[in-house]
Amino acid sequence: MRAPVAGLVTLALLIAASRAEAGVWAIDDGEKVKQDDLASPLAQGEGNPVWAPNQPIRLFAMKNETVAFQIVVGADAGPLSNVTVDLDGLTSESGSIKNADGANDPLKYAGRPIERFVEHFFDIPRQSGGAVANESLGWVKGSGPPKDKWIGKWPDALIPVEVAPPWSPYPMTIAQGQNGVVWIDITVPKSQAPGKYKGNVVVKAAGTDLASLPLELDVVGIELPDLPVKTMVAYGWDEEIGKRTGSPEAEKAFAKLLHRHRIAPMHAARTTAEVERQLSALDGSLFTAANGYEGPNEGAGDGILSLGAYGTFGEPTATTLQAVESIADLLAQKGLLEKVDTFVYAIDEDCGSSYGATWKSLIDGSANANVKKVRVGWTCSGDPTKQPVDIVMQLATFDPEKAKAARAAGKEVWSYNGVFPWNGAFLTDTPAISTRVNGWLSAMFDVGRWFYWEATFWYDGNRGGKGPYDPFATGETFHNHHGDYCMGDGVLVYPGKQVDMFTEHSIGLDGVVASIRLKNWRRGVEDAGYLQLARKVEAAKADAIAKGLLPAVFTEAKRGTQPSWGEAGKPFFDARRALLNMLPGGESVKAPDGSEFTPKPPPANDESDGGGGCLGCRQASKIGGGALALLAAVIFFVVRSRRRGSGT
Repeated sequence: MRAPVAGLVTLALLIAASRAEAGVWAIDDGEKVKQDDLASPLAQGEGNPVWAPNQPIRLFAMKNETVAFQIVVGADAGPLSNVTVDLDGLTSESGSIKNADGANDPLKYAGRPIERFVEHFFDIPRQSGGAVANESLGWVKGSGPPKDKWIGKWPDALIPVEVAPPWSPYPMTIAQGQNGVVWIDITVPKSQAPGKYKGNVVVKAAGTDLASLPLELDVVGIELPDLPVKTMVAYGWDEEIGKRTGSPEAEKAFAKLLHRHRIAPMHAARTTAEVERQLSALDGSLFTAANGYEGPNEGAGDGILSLGAYGTFGEPTATTLQAVESIADLLAQKGLLEKVDTFVYAIDEDCGSSYGATWKSLIDGSANANVKKVRVGWTCSGDPTKQPVDIVMQLATFDPEKAKAARAAGKEVWSYNGVFPWNGAFLTDTPAISTRVNGWLSAMFDVGRWFYWEATFWYDGNRGGKGPYDPFATGETFHNHHGDYCMGDGVLVYPGKQVDMFTEHSIGLDGVVASIRLKNWRRGVEDAGYLQLARKVEAAKADAIAKGLLPAVFTEAKRGTQPSWGEAGKPFFDARRALLNMLPGGESVKAPDGSEFTPKPPPANDESDGGGGCLGCRQASKIGGGALALLAAVIFFVVRSRRRGSGT
């Protein structure tokens, strides 16, 4: 018997040795894992809401929801090659969640509820900044992250494993002392039966088992709303997506990707021909099984159309009015005028411009009944009740009380971009949950629509910009002539192909690939659905959970303080579960340790900015009436080209 025993011992030692080369662990979508961080407390279950050693990965979901988690493989003792992370499916007594046979095209979502992505690491060389020390377009002085927190190799682009290129491969190659990470999305169909779904995440290196992590997904019999809150993301077609990818289909792939994430592209047009090009996304025919789409809001259009985006119509005239009238007539002919939020984008960040009032006058005076359903909007952070437009888009000065008064007067008030400490920044040198915050705020304060200025800013074309760059290799994406520089700003997706330059980093995909920031914005939008459903049960309790998670935002946040929500993802996970526990059918989804959501205490210094926190408006709350309006106009004349959307 000695030989067999010795053989078994040897085999056990070999298995132990192979496992010792790698640490395998799981985390949800609320964290980013640095490439060389092999000692994260999350790997030991500390502050980890979904996993701990010797425990299953535990997730929960409603029907019509996407949940995500990450599998981290750390090469502790030696390099690893051909590393795979597989999840074949999940089963319960009442059904299964698994991909259809042969469903391996990342541009087609039908039959693909489980998606896997390689997390691509790139270098963030320095913290976002500008002419003012310790300040950037993502935060004011004193409110930014610790200076060196996000420097180094961090992930953002999520490349589908089916098309992973040699320079970011799948199966993964992981150098000693580094992590490789696979992101996994699970989309639960509306028709899915509730139950506890179980499976195993199997991790191998060169065919040898490294780990098998049990996964449990509690699907509750509640359906998440298709579109809890509204969003809008600008992008460039001819000058960005079309030019970089060289693919006529890439724009539609971009629209489907965002639709799957409950995010709306800012469809933009100045002519009827440009509207025609985007009709399938506006009428919803693009988002059907016939076009490979499956997921939230099937068959429904994106619902937003900007005319003359960023003020590109120029001065309002009879000629430009005629162009708007023609577009309104086309939308009416297609049955879309009542379904699409159509507005003239009068001008960008110029509160003193006459364009807003002139556009309103032209539309009001038109004999065309269709054009009277087109509204006028602009970006300006002055008092929304006093502006001459229908839609006021505000940066960091969104004031819930003033917004409520403006809505009562028939206006809409939207928020755009994000600046710490008032709302969540969109930069890569911020925590993963930063964009998630804005989904919560949209629901908490009835923000009409959240607007992000650009998703495909791959050419750094502002005055003062440094020109085209490779977004897979360059973390610094934005510059202007004021000296501002930002990490990841303007890049919410990455090109699936690069044909005009940087061809060495072309994936070969006729579309775009998502970012961790896009995924977290989706999570925030879905969380907004949880909040809306819980409010119908007990509004005060639901609002208390949201307030406990985000105690000081917008006008309640004080300039120069840290964001009140911190950096960790766990409080957001716990708050979502607390909202679920309020709903009939969701009360059984408790934390394994029985713990409940613990709200953050309010900041020690509870002073606020009084009237908001726009850049350069430190004294605004001390000035009254017309002087405040004049100051706002002067401020935005000064900073308009400093902001992202202006190319001046």
